[in-house]
Amino acid sequence: MLLHARFLPVATLCVAALICVGCGEPAQTGSATEKLNTAPSLEPETPQAAASETAEPAKEEAAAPKTDAADSNETTSTANVDLKGMTFAAPADWNREANPFFVEAKFILPGEDGDAELTIMPAGGGKQANIDRWIGQFKMADGDEPAMSEIDVDSKTATMVDIRGTFNSGRPGKGPAENYRMLAFIIPFSASDDYFVKATGPQGTIAAHEDAIVKFAKTGKLK
Repeated sequence: MLLHARFLPVATLCVAALICVGCGEPAQTGSATEKLNTAPSLEPETPQAAASETAEPAKEEAAAPKTDAADSNETTSTANVDLKGMTFAAPADWNREANPFFVEAKFILPGEDGDAELTIMPAGGGKQANIDRWIGQFKMADGDEPAMSEIDVDSKTATMVDIRGTFNSGRPGKGPAENYRMLAFIIPFSASDDYFVKATGPQGTIAAHEDAIVKFAKTGKLK
């Protein structure tokens, strides 16, 4: 009985120690399991974020050509002008007059100084005779002379004539108009006839449309 009483506390301490050890192991195992379960959840987020960052610049790059295409369409918009012996490509914003008198086609070119008109027609009479007639319609300032140059129209050598001064068309009810300008083109059409493209109006208006007028003449194609 005395021996049993001596060993009883020791046995009790051993059992308590085993219980504590046994209770601690699941806590450690559970902690490791949670770490394993939560750690992989971070891996998919990194590639997704990277994909999101790379996708946004790609959208911006893809959107850029649309703006360029829109600008291109605006600057190259033209309207076909189909005449008896030639075709031209006119700027879409030019106003074409319906059923013009005496000429094949007529356009109104608007301007702050007043509207100008551009006409197209075939005629004979010779190049120089027509140039002399146009010069006679102008009273130029002292020392001024018409400027003449050559351009290529559908592999033909066309003559461009530039005259400035006070213009008198000779039409009934139309008096002299100061600070006027004529920009005319004579395009060889046949052995006896030429096509005449002629823009006449206030100098400021002709200057504003000058590049478009020259470009229009160069689009001419003989049938």
